[in-house]
Amino acid sequence: MKWIPFFLIPCALFAKLDRDGDFQVWNTDSMDIHLSRKVRLTSLAEFRYGDNRRKLYHKHYQGGFLFIRSFHTLFHIAYRHVYTRMKKKWITEYNPLFDLTFQVATRRGLVLSNRNRIQYRIIPGNHNLWLYRHRIEFIPPYRISKRQTAPFISNEFFWQERWGISQNRLAIGLKIPYHQRTELSLSYMLRSLKDLEKKWIHQNVVHAHFSLHF
Repeated sequence: MKWIPFFLIPCALFAKLDRDGDFQVWNTDSMDIHLSRKVRLTSLAEFRYGDNRRKLYHKHYQGGFLFIRSFHTLFHIAYRHVYTRMKKKWITEYNPLFDLTFQVATRRGLVLSNRNRIQYRIIPGNHNLWLYRHRIEFIPPYRISKRQTAPFISNEFFWQERWGISQNRLAIGLKIPYHQRTELSLSYMLRSLKDLEKKWIHQNVVHAHFSLHF
């Protein structure tokens, strides 16, 4: 685990460059269960701490089904229940979503995936909105340490109805397998998003994602 201090260096650098940006910590826990060779039951919970990681401002819970047409083509149908803190009150959203993912891999361990997500944001008391998300993730054919830790880089942009491109997430990190059923992903994310005046702001996020597979 000697690499951890070096892994956190970008957070300090960007904090100096973006003095008005918030430093956040996100925690995601997910689990998937094989129902058959081609179908998995999926679940996920995520918690986001902002205001320099002092306040929980967002949480969501998700469940769905992953359909594996082949290694190269995946379909995911899910429902996400979202809570966002606004003015000391929790606002609820109801988000059905659909993912179509294409991926390729080589024998040496290079992996390239392309996820396309269509999400429908049902917001009580406001206009419901369509959201499209596109994420590219690249894992190079190199592994670190005996645990076969894999470095990765990803970029995801959001296009929202009535808003256009509203967010971009550029992330770099490590996927650390413990054994066949568990994995820890640690990453740094530069999050760019439009505020209410449609001006771009930037946030610095450290994200930990622990996953279980059965």
